[in-house]
Amino acid sequence: MDDEIKSLLIDKVIEYFGIDDAEYVLTNYPLTGPQGLRRMLGEIYPDFFCKAYMSEQFDREFGGYAIEIMSDIKTVIDAGQPTKEARVAPRGHAKSTICTVGMPTWAACYNKRKYILFLSANEDTSSNFLIKSRNIMESPAIMDDFGPQKGKIWNNYELETAGGITIECSGWTAGIRGKNKKRRPDLVIFDDLEDKKVMESPSLRAKLEKAFTEEMLKLGDFDTIYIYVGTLLAVDSLLAKVMEKPTWKFKIYKKVLSFPDDKGEELWEEWKKIYRDLRNESRMEDAYQFYLDHKEDMTRGVKMLWAGKYPDDKMVYKGAFYNTMLEREESEDAFWQEDQNEPRSSSDMPFTSLRYWQELYDETPKIEKLKLTIDPAEGKGLDNTAYTLGGSLHGGVCVRDGQLKDHKLNKIMEHTAWFIKTYPEIDEVILEENTYKEDGTEQLRQYLVGKGLYRKVTGFRSTDNKHNRILQMEPDINNGLILFNKINTRYNKEVLMYHNKADHDDAPDGLHKLWKTLKIPNYYMK
Repeated sequence: MDDEIKSLLIDKVIEYFGIDDAEYVLTNYPLTGPQGLRRMLGEIYPDFFCKAYMSEQFDREFGGYAIEIMSDIKTVIDAGQPTKEARVAPRGHAKSTICTVGMPTWAACYNKRKYILFLSANEDTSSNFLIKSRNIMESPAIMDDFGPQKGKIWNNYELETAGGITIECSGWTAGIRGKNKKRRPDLVIFDDLEDKKVMESPSLRAKLEKAFTEEMLKLGDFDTIYIYVGTLLAVDSLLAKVMEKPTWKFKIYKKVLSFPDDKGEELWEEWKKIYRDLRNESRMEDAYQFYLDHKEDMTRGVKMLWAGKYPDDKMVYKGAFYNTMLEREESEDAFWQEDQNEPRSSSDMPFTSLRYWQELYDETPKIEKLKLTIDPAEGKGLDNTAYTLGGSLHGGVCVRDGQLKDHKLNKIMEHTAWFIKTYPEIDEVILEENTYKEDGTEQLRQYLVGKGLYRKVTGFRSTDNKHNRILQMEPDINNGLILFNKINTRYNKEVLMYHNKADHDDAPDGLHKLWKTLKIPNYYMK
């Protein structure tokens, strides 16, 4: 056992037994062997099992999401109850290694399941994972703690351990009926069933969906646990459809949990100009220096799912978000699809482009009937409060300022006061009441009166379908009849990237309130 694993073992002993008893445990119990602490702690902490017995596969620090996935799988396996669980994670985040190497090996070593079967897009891919599992179970560490694992069957497609546990793999196209030995599988893992070949072929996609429903989900018995891990490659992919079924529980992970604020987004736009200047031979170095000079502003508000994916000591350019932005330069579509699990196509996105008033006017245009609409966050983690300030301009709508903020009611009231002080020509504030109901509207009204900033405050509730009402703006946006403020980078991007299954829709929803109010005066009056 090397020093790194020994240090990790000591940490786990302290975590499990407590600091007061840790010294006694470490002194009186062996570290390795059938009764050793390494084996005992590996059962309790799957992340420790992976580090202790397969450090070559897991050579970087685990992200919190990885520990969560392992803990979730351990929980359902220990419970022993049938369930269907889906975990949707970005490419390159070790989800397959965790779910088709780490956890099956853990379950086999501790006799948690009798027959483990995992299916991938093709047989070669699944076999590569099984070979890794086989090599781990032949390792000296496993031999020391669990004894010889090799049983009667020990090849690239099927393992039968000395304890009678079966681990088998296959590609779904290879034929999967009859995958049962003395019993049916009690743990079935689907790993990235949809590869590029499948996604590019309508007939293969139809074949996969049919096989999934009629064959794969029939492989198990009354006690079978089904786990599906993958990345969302299309809004109508098999995995996307599985997530809509009430019989499945799922969690979805994104590489970038939160993006920079408006100032940061503006700086990234400047960075792109430098990085994309092909006439400049030192553009990569110059762009990196620009980032270093403005790093604080360019990363303010950024949160990453797994910053450890990019170890600073091994990277030419330091910083997880910076390296993500470099990869994003290769393909914007791939970023949203494979990193963010937000696949989209041109047919999904109603807004083709935005037109900015700065392109038409040298100075800020005179906007009439200036109104502020506020669409409060609904409490969900990805929600923001959307502020849309705008009015009428030559028969169209002009957005003077659009902002997205992590604001609850107290901050909303403060920020509304800021808007009125900054733009005193505001004649009406319109607040959606779905979150705070009439009480929120009245609190805002009284707050403004107390600050000497009284304006007409109108409350309303949205009851119609959000997607359908946002689509009402499609002709006006695409024809340039709604003008946007170029500096509102984050707000504008959320409008432009909107689609029916977008996680972020606060900006277009807030914009619709302004657009509808100006189209139909007093539309939101009670």
